[in-house]
Amino acid sequence: MTSQISEFSFYLGKLKEIEKHLKIHTLSPNEKKVVYTMVELKTKNNICNITDVVEVSGMSRSTVYKTIKKLTAKKVISLDQSPTDKRESLIKFS
Repeated sequence: MTSQISEFSFYLGKLKEIEKHLKIHTLSPNEKKVVYTMVELKTKNNICNITDVVEVSGMSRSTVYKTIKKLTAKKVISLDQSPTDKRESLIKFS
């Protein structure tokens, strides 16, 4: 068990280093979850919209909207209207 704790601690430290390098270490847990979900979606589909973030992240729609608003204010992301569905917004990294 001690070796598992040591290994976990090691990788947790590495994760913190990566987050600092990517300049996301100051984000809240919800903000990080949205960013991680965006990366996952953009890697698979090359696009990312709010509906997909809600579905993949498992977060409520209102939480995702509030979090996206904060990330937009911090200039981490920006929103563009979808050319195919005017009710949907595409999310991209700023």
